[in-house]
Amino acid sequence: MKHNIAKSVCFFILALMLSGCWSRHELNEMSIVVGMGIDKVTDHYKITVQTVNPGQVAVKKGPSTNASPVITYDEIGTTIPEALARMSVKVPRHLYFAHLRMVVIGEEVAKAGISKPMDYLSRNLEMRTDFYFVLARGAKAADILKVLSVMDPIPANNMYTKLETSDNYWAATGSMNLNNLLQDLGAYGKSPTMTGIEISGNPKLGEKMSNGQYVDPPALLQYSGMAAFKGDRFVGWLDEIDTRALNYVQDSVRQSVGHIQCPGGEGYITMQAIRTHTYIKSNLVNGKPEFDVNIRIEQDLADAECKVDLSKSSIVNELKKQSDSQLEAFIEASIKKSKKNTERIFTVSGKFSISSSLRHGIK
Repeated sequence: MKHNIAKSVCFFILALMLSGCWSRHELNEMSIVVGMGIDKVTDHYKITVQTVNPGQVAVKKGPSTNASPVITYDEIGTTIPEALARMSVKVPRHLYFAHLRMVVIGEEVAKAGISKPMDYLSRNLEMRTDFYFVLARGAKAADILKVLSVMDPIPANNMYTKLETSDNYWAATGSMNLNNLLQDLGAYGKSPTMTGIEISGNPKLGEKMSNGQYVDPPALLQYSGMAAFKGDRFVGWLDEIDTRALNYVQDSVRQSVGHIQCPGGEGYITMQAIRTHTYIKSNLVNGKPEFDVNIRIEQDLADAECKVDLSKSSIVNELKKQSDSQLEAFIEASIKKSKKNTERIFTVSGKFSISSSLRHGIK
């Protein structure tokens, strides 16, 4: 009898320790947020969220022609959480951030400093850390989130996959997630960079469902340049060439394409970088930091608009030297320009060397 009572007491205590699904949210009680925009209005934040309209993106049903696959809401507050709380008078369901894909930051916010907005995003337990940050260029973050995409019915997903693809195959963009951004903000002597996004075409037409019904859509979102920061404040834009140079130095290039002029001067030879690795060695010279940067590149000869005898090792070596010299020159030129035009973001000197291997084949 005593044994049975003891077992019952143990089971009762174990049952008390089970928390159950105390923090659950049912699907029909949630608005799934896939995109967030952060703008500045005087000394307040204007927050825009892009939520999924589930009835229009269901696989079996498919999107209808008279309803948008996403809905955006915006609200103004002194802080980001206050603006989101105020948004509850507009949004019919609880805002759920676990599937957030993109955070678009306005230029005014970036100029004032992004540390304060990052504090909320890093503390929110619902948010994962795999979403990407981009900086709105020539438009408000809210305007970027209102442009409907063509291929993917959810614009935030379209921006996410577009940035991943560009980051993998073209060195003029770069993906920045929450972990990397916080590390760059907290690292001594290093400042973050962020890919810019702009609206190509008519923004007002981009908000209409008809935007996805054209072969040549009237409005598209495209990535353009890289935003340079000093500390947590935006100080200037890097163009395509400067962004490629920065990515090479930071060992952020997966694959990319470049070209050199044919030996005879007519036409171009296209080089495709398939692997790159950057070695950086730092030291102090007269109390000032210097960096020796060596970039190792494996390249394919992707296209030749002129007749070159690639069976001769002397020709291959000449093409390698020309490619290495050109890459080294544009990296050094970009660093010098960045020092001059972006309030001396780069405050150290460095030496660059390029070594490459070139392979070619005939099918």
